[in-house]
Amino acid sequence: MHESIRALPATAVTIVMRTAAAFVAVLAALALTAGPAAAHAALSGSDPADGARIDTAPTQVNLTFNEAIQSTFAALTVVGPDGQHYERSEPKTQGKTLSTDLTGLGPAGVYTVGFRVVSEDGHPIQGSYTFDLTKAAPTTAADSGTPASPTTQPAAAETDESNGFPMWIWAVAVVVLLGGGLAVVLGAARRKS
Repeated sequence: MHESIRALPATAVTIVMRTAAAFVAVLAALALTAGPAAAHAALSGSDPADGARIDTAPTQVNLTFNEAIQSTFAALTVVGPDGQHYERSEPKTQGKTLSTDLTGLGPAGVYTVGFRVVSEDGHPIQGSYTFDLTKAAPTTAADSGTPASPTTQPAAAETDESNGFPMWIWAVAVVVLLGGGLAVVLGAARRKS
């Protein structure tokens, strides 16, 4: 044993050893659970699918993620080859799904679906994909898209990690608390001897 530990009374050594064992157990638990907890949401499926060539215009876009997403700051846009936006409603989130209703799509061509969501751990995720409408959709005055705006993301969505605390903050807090507890125990043991 180390010289300073031998100088401590037996009860203090026991307390230090138990505290150290608890500290190691907590670190091991954090290491084993940090992987899944630190993972962020990722797009796992979409309808229409990425790169799909379709003849009939969809009435809705549905995105599925590998984990539940928050409704806060969710954004979903569908922009046609003419630069028009074709989303009819605000995006809806339910569990792992983000969706929006569409107005009747316009000309044949490549449509870009853009999205931004916040994963369960508070980390924002964004991306886009395309699908190809091979036949122009019949349009009516009520179904015309809206002109594209310079930004496809809501301004409020620009904050990064604005919801919840990242996992690393909790890990640091646990380490600091355990280290402080160990320092108190060692200080008390030194004062007794």
